Amino acid sequence: MEPRQLLEQIRTRVGATVEEVTFAHYLEMVAEDPRLARLSHALISDMVEASGISVGPDGEERFDLFEGELFGQQHVIQQIADYFRAAGRRLDVRKRILLLVGPPGSGKSTLVNTMKNGLEAYTHTDDGRVYAVKGSQMHEDPLRMIPEDLRSEAGVYIEGDLNPEVRWMLETTYKGDVGKVPIERVYYSIAHGVGFGTFVATDPRSEDLTRLVGEVDLSQLNPADPASTRRAFQFDGELNAAHRGMADLLEVFKMDERFLAVLLSLSQEQIIKTSGPGTMYADEVVIAQSNLAEYQELVDNPRAAAMLDRLVVVKVPFVLSVRDEIMIYEKMLAGADLGRRDVSPLALHTAATFAVLTRLTHPGGGMQGLIRKLHLYDGRYGIHGGVDDAAKLHEKSPEEGMTGLSPRYVINRLSQIAGATKGCLDGLAVLEALWEGLPQRAGFTEDERERWGALLTATQAEYDELVQLELRKASVLAYKDSAEKMARAAKDEIARWKAEGESANVPTLRRLERLIDVPQYGRERFRATLAAVFELKGQRGRPLHTRHPLLEVAIQRALLPSWGDVNRTLEDQTPSLIEGLTTAGWRKGCATQLVDYAHKFTASRRERKRDDEKKPIWYS
Repeated sequence: MEPRQLLEQIRTRVGATVEEVTFAHYLEMVAEDPRLARLSHALISDMVEASGISVGPDGEERFDLFEGELFGQQHVIQQIADYFRAAGRRLDVRKRILLLVGPPGSGKSTLVNTMKNGLEAYTHTDDGRVYAVKGSQMHEDPLRMIPEDLRSEAGVYIEGDLNPEVRWMLETTYKGDVGKVPIERVYYSIAHGVGFGTFVATDPRSEDLTRLVGEVDLSQLNPADPASTRRAFQFDGELNAAHRGMADLLEVFKMDERFLAVLLSLSQEQIIKTSGPGTMYADEVVIAQSNLAEYQELVDNPRAAAMLDRLVVVKVPFVLSVRDEIMIYEKMLAGADLGRRDVSPLALHTAATFAVLTRLTHPGGGMQGLIRKLHLYDGRYGIHGGVDDAAKLHEKSPEEGMTGLSPRYVINRLSQIAGATKGCLDGLAVLEALWEGLPQRAGFTEDERERWGALLTATQAEYDELVQLELRKASVLAYKDSAEKMARAAKDEIARWKAEGESANVPTLRRLERLIDVPQYGRERFRATLAAVFELKGQRGRPLHTRHPLLEVAIQRALLPSWGDVNRTLEDQTPSLIEGLTTAGWRKGCATQLVDYAHKFTASRRERKRDDEKKPIWYS
């Protein structure tokens, strides 16, 4: 966009006049579009669904609002969506505090912020219009000016009383004539606290309750001075700002009993007890966040029974898929300058493998049992089992993912060593940095040191498998182009299969299915899964051949030589392998270092006489 065009866009947006109507006209608008009367939970529920719903790989709902923002949290997102669907229909669950419980860095804030951004944008659309009494600090719903005994005549559901400020304005400024009260359109804004309130609990001894509920000084009211309402009713608390929108409460159980009592009244009765006399009605979604330790303290406190009864708890664990973990890192590093150019493409994968392993509970069967679980959770099935096996493992460990290394720790360590490492920052350098930083990590125990030491060795073995795979790819001219061409052919054949059924000509699909041993009875499920993955909003922009682990493995088996074949000519192929890696996007320093490393570990393994041709290489 040209600078002049951009300036015009800015002027149009910033200088746009606020839509203002009379109360009589607003009643007509409500009759035409009853959605204008919806309460906060319904508004958010409609926003989530209006953002789009896709079908996931396993037939589950995937909400486009969160695609590209949250990874590996489909179960959490589904619980959130189900809560708002029920609350939006005014079921009693709306009178609960939605509590997100999880370790720091698991995505709780990202989830809430994504909803905030979505709601802010939604109120700028025709479907998301919100109107309020002009001049109301809490953006009061105009329909609340209708007396209780006449509300049924409006044809829509109306709930709650006018807040004291608007009641005073109506009685004094407008002399009780609702026809004179101007109604204006409201656009929610996170930055300006319109429709959103955010409260971070700190030290209970120094907290002022007015941060939540604002102030009321009735002595400031003067019927001759309409502006006196601003001095008397200072509804600038976070719960006031969140009226008709969303209140985000962080570290909620650090609040003292006064604050928790306010929240109980808000959830139970939908009223806010002001710091002065009286109460006011509040229509807002209350989302609280807590770590597991503080939540457990609340559960163990017999005096907290009333609060527990008013919570809808959604646990937000760390992700348990290496693929999803890598996407989290990529998002966190988007736009960042690591201070160097030679970063191995395997660096993030190795870090993600170690981080995910620290979050898993051991299923038994030695380290191979844990690696099998790692692969299953990552969608790498085949000889490891299938999706049902992964689900059974997770059922046995419902608390899995609530402990372990966080993405923040990984990125912090990566940032610290990025500028200091000489040569290529490869997977082993990152792994070493993660290990060396553990003693400074709060809560790190000797038990973890012993257990995670074994995980370090397992991650190194996984890294060796990745090295082999990358060199196998480098040995094939233009592997990425060939892989993408095969994936596109598979996508086209899936569309043909959906249109024509079993009679469709799908040679590429059949070949790929044979390579990964998809049984005839499993073809429909496999193809439906691929069709869903190809269409997922969050996957758009990523190469087709990398969008599903089984598809990627099948294409690798179709196009790549075995490691045994590559290894036998490793010495002679060194220059061509380095060229193949650089063509695939590797920096030359990293490519050279990778080939040198392969020389070293293959030399040390020759005595083991591994039959690499028979062992499948799993890689996501």
